[in-house]
Amino acid sequence: MLKKDNRYRILGIFFDDPSPKGIGFQLREISRKVGIAPTSVKNYLGELEGDELVIKVKHRIHGYPVYYANRDNENFKLLKRLDMIIKIKESGLLDYLSETCMPDVIVLFGSSAHGEDLKDSDVDLFLMAKEEKIILDKFEKRLSRRVHVFFGEDFNKLSKELRNNIINGVILKGYLKVF
Repeated sequence: MLKKDNRYRILGIFFDDPSPKGIGFQLREISRKVGIAPTSVKNYLGELEGDELVIKVKHRIHGYPVYYANRDNENFKLLKRLDMIIKIKESGLLDYLSETCMPDVIVLFGSSAHGEDLKDSDVDLFLMAKEEKIILDKFEKRLSRRVHVFFGEDFNKLSKELRNNIINGVILKGYLKVF
């Protein structure tokens, strides 16, 4: 649904790689990646810049504009988090984990749950279930990220740090029984 919108497609480049090699994205590079004419991309980037989701700066040597994700913007983080949740759902990972492990809850936590993940970040999931052998290769390929799954049958037996991270995560399926 959202992925068909050109603005979303352009923003998706910044979700996937918010800090591209520290040098930003050039207009034509974005145009090639999304398959939209450079003039249209420029207009959409202007809108995204107006919404403070993207930052435009001059290249330090050549002077042409380059674009970065505004990773400090709360709306950018929210949209990035939603984008990751949609990708996880569409990849089939949630259904696979539900059918294979039958967990009470599946929680996305860590940097992905906060919209602060980078291109090399992994996806951390907690399943309240008995540990099962799972094969995640095809999902890691679809998400272009490593996936780490943490199992626990009793939430209170987990380390304090892990419990805190899980509580501050996003519930993707089920509900978390803490008490």
